Amino acid sequence: MKRTAVHMVAAGLLLAGASLIQAQSQEPTHLLRIFREDIKSGKSAAHEKVESAYVRAFSKSGYPSYLALENMTGTSQAWFLERYDTYESMEKAIHLAETEPLKTTLDQLDAQDGEVRTGERGIIATYQPDVSYLPVPSNMAKMRFVGINMMRVRPGHAADFAEMRKLLNAAWAKSGNKQRRTIYSVNSGLPAGTYLILSGMDSLKAMDPPPSPMSMADAFGADNLARYNKLMADIVVSSESTLFSVSPKMSNPPKEFITADPDFWAPKPKPVVAKPATKPTGQP
Repeated sequence: MKRTAVHMVAAGLLLAGASLIQAQSQEPTHLLRIFREDIKSGKSAAHEKVESAYVRAFSKSGYPSYLALENMTGTSQAWFLERYDTYESMEKAIHLAETEPLKTTLDQLDAQDGEVRTGERGIIATYQPDVSYLPVPSNMAKMRFVGINMMRVRPGHAADFAEMRKLLNAAWAKSGNKQRRTIYSVNSGLPAGTYLILSGMDSLKAMDPPPSPMSMADAFGADNLARYNKLMADIVVSSESTLFSVSPKMSNPPKEFITADPDFWAPKPKPVVAKPATKPTGQP
């Protein structure tokens, strides 16, 4: 999991930030920096071990907090999410990762991590508040699962995408749907027109349809449903949803998270119970 400027310089960006992972009841941060790693089959445990070493190195250096996700569906992968208010704060984090002795430690860990990866990708995305739905989390420290829908629309159709999402959001609001959706548009690292639709949950129960006497067709209304379906057909190139679980061992959480739920984010090691001595065979 390289925290260097390589991914960004290749994209031609002038990087410049960092706030911690958003705290409870705050708006999502302006920028999301993502490291996606594709993991070799059967190497998840080895990967977790190396990433835990990254966490120890970063926590000692004062590197910004980040959240680690492991796939529950789809291909074997891990996502690491860093949140920033500005490019300036992002650049500070990049410079920190390039200073000694942290840089040498990260280079050594990256060599180990490379043995269990089949590929990696760096992504930068910008928050889209106008099309998000109930984006403010009730308590991020209690978040255990994240659904991510990667949707790509035809270039030049950002306004159509916004219209499509607003139609859906209005129908959800009318039907009483409480499933949160935080939307980011990708600036760099994926094809143009890519959006990330994130849904954080404290339980998979949140994915169950809400009890409502109103169907989604009724919530839309005939005209709006027809318009929504036409936009989907006309502008969406691809859509792929993946369900992730939050990995506390591979995350570098802020202190507020640990204070709020220490058993999850920083569990104490279980005491080792000594086994009674075994007498040699034949001894009374």
